[in-house]
Amino acid sequence: MTGPSSWRAAVGGCRITFRSPLFHFPIGVRNVTEPLVGVKLVGPDEDAGSVHFDDFRRFCNTLNSCLKKSETAVTAEPERIRYRVSGLADGSAVVELQPIRPRKGQDRRREVVTFFKKAVADLRAGRRPDPRLNADALKDFKELYSGLKRTKEVWIDGEQLTSRYVANIDDYLKPAFASEGRVTGMLERLNVHNKNEFILYPAIGRPVACVFPDELFEQIRLAVKRNVTVYGAVFYPPDGPYPDSVQVKELEIHPPDAELPTLGQLRGAFRGCFGDQTTREFVRMIRDEQG
Repeated sequence: MTGPSSWRAAVGGCRITFRSPLFHFPIGVRNVTEPLVGVKLVGPDEDAGSVHFDDFRRFCNTLNSCLKKSETAVTAEPERIRYRVSGLADGSAVVELQPIRPRKGQDRRREVVTFFKKAVADLRAGRRPDPRLNADALKDFKELYSGLKRTKEVWIDGEQLTSRYVANIDDYLKPAFASEGRVTGMLERLNVHNKNEFILYPAIGRPVACVFPDELFEQIRLAVKRNVTVYGAVFYPPDGPYPDSVQVKELEIHPPDAELPTLGQLRGAFRGCFGDQTTREFVRMIRDEQG
């Protein structure tokens, strides 16, 4: 980072100067336990680092969209969190945002801010992002850097975004290999805000984002927190053996484990199904047929 910049806020007609903790600066008296989002834009050298207003406006709109989509990913509910500007710096455009606690409902500000920051860090490092971030959300995260025309540097939470960050997102946006198939797992995180989606957690592999048509809603609503098998177009990432999304056409709900018979209860359940053959003769017959 470049040298420290002072932040100013008007209070009661006076100006208070303080410095941002997100960029490792000393700080004045205030509550530093609140979740914060810190960003910094540096303009071109010919403008002595000053940021063009068009770029600043475009970045703020994109940042707002990324924060909203992060909230939807975390809560699976309509956006409720608003943000206030808790710090502004002169020179390069440095902004600190503080989420405002909702008047009603659970306070999930820290979860949302942490999710946003982790998403940026994962994309910057080339790690596969959380599956709750769909392609539209990833395009917005990409625009945090690629959407700016005359900005030299972009920093989020003290970490610089680069062309590598954009290339990593492009890799994840590449068309995935798809085939008709099925995936079994625990159905959780049902989200019907502007889309029909839930997350399936298989026994192995990564969480799988599933989209479904309206006619399956009632069946899926009853399947939340249940083991299910979904059937449809299964999409695989270019670099992995496990699916990351499914366009669901059918759904089968499995009974809870407590309702399944034990091995002891199954003993003798299939007596007589081999006819006059012994178990050994039956197994030998199957092997001969397969050979």
